[in-house]
Amino acid sequence: MESASPLQLAEQGKEEYGKGNYDTAARLFAQAAQVYASVQDELNAAEMKNNQSVALLQAGKAQEALEATDGTESIFQKAGDLKRQGIAVSNRAAALEALKKVDEALAEYERAAQLLEQAGEGDMHSIVRKAAANLNLKRGRITAAQMDVYDSLRLVEKPNLTQRILKFFRRIGFIK
Repeated sequence: MESASPLQLAEQGKEEYGKGNYDTAARLFAQAAQVYASVQDELNAAEMKNNQSVALLQAGKAQEALEATDGTESIFQKAGDLKRQGIAVSNRAAALEALKKVDEALAEYERAAQLLEQAGEGDMHSIVRKAAANLNLKRGRITAAQMDVYDSLRLVEKPNLTQRILKFFRRIGFIK
């Protein structure tokens, strides 16, 4: 019997994730990461570790999700891949948030937003800023939450109706 390729494992992981089978998806992504690592494909191994992290977080396993991100940021940084580096940092932030490590999570969301902005990923930057805004709002930091929301609007590539209205109100000085 032939063993599955990392591509097959990744595809199976995506299918299981789509079905809501997060534990199975995490296991498949971890297997794909191991296979990629065994052939010295660090970038794809790190990508699979990040996919594993997302699946673990959805499965309610925040500590394992955090651990899955270990080392992935530096691999993307060495490769000069700002987008995937930003995603890795945002995955770490989400795991920290789930672990109720709010200050650390906010710091990581901030770093992720900066990386994604540098990468020209406006929509992803917006998502990260909204997550930070939500966390600031939960902590009662209204001004910080507002700043995150406004910053999330700044780079969004395809604003929805609500975002366009908020941008308009901001532009005319109705909201600051």
